[in-house]
Amino acid sequence: MSFKNVALLVGTIVVGVAQASDDYNWLRDDSRSSEKVKLYLQQKNQVAGAYLSQLKPLQQELLSTWQTQSPTKAETPWHIQGNEEFKLAHVEGERVLLRRDKATKQSLILLNIEQRAASYDFYQLGAWALSHDGQYLAVAEDLTGSEFYQISIIELATGKETVLAQYSEPTAFWSADDKSVFTIDKARQDSRPYQFVKRSATNPSKAEVMYRESQQGWFVSAYLSSDRGYVLVQSNNESASEQRILDLSTGEISSALKARKPNTEYYADIARGKVFINSNIDGQFALYLTTMWSASEWQKRYEPSDNAELQNFYLFESGMAMIEQYRGRNALVILPYGDGEPKRIPLSEQGIVGWVSRVGSYESNVLRIRSMSLIQPPKWEEYSLATDERTLLSQDFYPNYQIGRYQTQQILVESEGVQVPVTLAYNKSLLKDDSPVVLYGYGAYGFTMKPYFMPQINSLMDRGFIYAIAHVRGGGFYGESWHNAGRGERKQQGINDFLAATREMRQFKGGRRAVVAMGSSAGGTLVAAAINQQPDWYEAASLNVPFVDVVASMSDDSLPLTAQQYQEWGNPHDASTLKSMQAYDPVLNISKQPYPAMMVRVGWNDRRVPYWEGAKYLSKIEQQSTSQVPYLLMTDFQSGHATDRRKSLENQAMDYAFLISQIKKSD
Repeated sequence: MSFKNVALLVGTIVVGVAQASDDYNWLRDDSRSSEKVKLYLQQKNQVAGAYLSQLKPLQQELLSTWQTQSPTKAETPWHIQGNEEFKLAHVEGERVLLRRDKATKQSLILLNIEQRAASYDFYQLGAWALSHDGQYLAVAEDLTGSEFYQISIIELATGKETVLAQYSEPTAFWSADDKSVFTIDKARQDSRPYQFVKRSATNPSKAEVMYRESQQGWFVSAYLSSDRGYVLVQSNNESASEQRILDLSTGEISSALKARKPNTEYYADIARGKVFINSNIDGQFALYLTTMWSASEWQKRYEPSDNAELQNFYLFESGMAMIEQYRGRNALVILPYGDGEPKRIPLSEQGIVGWVSRVGSYESNVLRIRSMSLIQPPKWEEYSLATDERTLLSQDFYPNYQIGRYQTQQILVESEGVQVPVTLAYNKSLLKDDSPVVLYGYGAYGFTMKPYFMPQINSLMDRGFIYAIAHVRGGGFYGESWHNAGRGERKQQGINDFLAATREMRQFKGGRRAVVAMGSSAGGTLVAAAINQQPDWYEAASLNVPFVDVVASMSDDSLPLTAQQYQEWGNPHDASTLKSMQAYDPVLNISKQPYPAMMVRVGWNDRRVPYWEGAKYLSKIEQQSTSQVPYLLMTDFQSGHATDRRKSLENQAMDYAFLISQIKKSD
């Protein structure tokens, strides 16, 4: 085994880094207790910090620009729950949880989030639940970034706290008599949510397991039904689900509504004494109806056309509201409980993305629509099923922003005979033949990366950049078929799509353009694999918590998510699947070639994508690359898969500063 001593020259400063073996597998430390590993990562932080110190003026310039572009924020709608409303908001500069009476609009602070966060290096409020008598608040808090949530009960009158659980999902439901709280335990070894537990609200040692999932590839979750007297307890893997009904009054849990079956999913809700179910039991997702405690016979209530996909549904007193997707656009479909034809309402105008963001309680008959584009500031609208009216509630206002200066469009890129959508935007007056491109990719789990409006992106466009999002196969832009076309053994197709988008953007509008790439988590797989296959197409890349050691991680059942996600990434225990995974795996395909400059961020407490993946990947890149460019590894020892919100903007500004600096070097 050979060793390499790595050093980076920054001006006149040379920072030494600990020696590392060629494969860097020694960087894995499940216990997070190895001093050797910590020292290596700390020294890498010093190297990155020394290099990035020269970019601090640019970082601060970006932060200052974002602050001056600070908008008059549209008021976020309140969550409606019966006769009360709730909202996370800023009051006198502090983030708090508010509660108010729906009629009088008198509000009070239930929880000061800022004060609670001040005691920790990392803080994330995952969920909260107010007792029916209003005297107690259950909160789920991640205090380390590990995504192990602590469940606590706060007596609002006195501030007294009782910790009920420490290794949980961000889930809490009160029993009807407020004596118990239902939570979900996570396994300490692999972080798998595996059992649904009833806990005494006053005695942490008193707990009863209501349901335990024994299959390793299945996760337990739960949600409150529209009839707030029930909870749907769900177990699912990536392509199948099974649900049970918990009665919050009696504490009884039903048998499965329908036994689990491969590639069959169903998602239920309860209202009017009946069970409504969105399921693909007959191949295509459709809405079914069944009786409350005898769910063997499902009656089909609504089926979308062959080219559309039913994604979700909500129940209200005045009718049902369904979300239907057709060729990348979402529509709201309103259906009465009795006789009557469905009514379709586009969620947004052409070129703008819209989605249902907030849903009122069953009695409210209202849902809130959020919409924006890369150049249109966000707005909130409310749709009432009772009156069939759609009302503009509020819109962000940027005092110095002129939408007419910018252009956004969606282009179609040819990739192996398939037309791949790319959403892009730029400042029209600054577009030149050599304007560089920031290309963002995700492409997994059927998730569609929305073209969000952000001042951060505006600041790139105002520096002459084109900002683009590649909606590759594996994502959900065109529904589940688009997802299926780029997952598992077909993952390379999504990578090919990203490469096709890169090729197109390099010559967009007849120009010759440098491209920098960005990807996070599963997007790291996409970007890193594309760079392996065409390193000279990219000037630089920024990867956050990247999933890049695919074969090794998917071969290890002790890691979170592994067994559940064979369909997304492939099962390496199958010989033919392993071969296809090995062909794109970012770590396995690093070779001696001119890699672009890279900045990789990892979280020490990350349980989804362990820190050693990004560390191993970039260390190997640095070892193999024939280019004389920076390879910066940054480990956040106080975070996990997500960055603490208090420092996320500073990190983003430095990521942008790094990419901008690499473009300037190539000019």
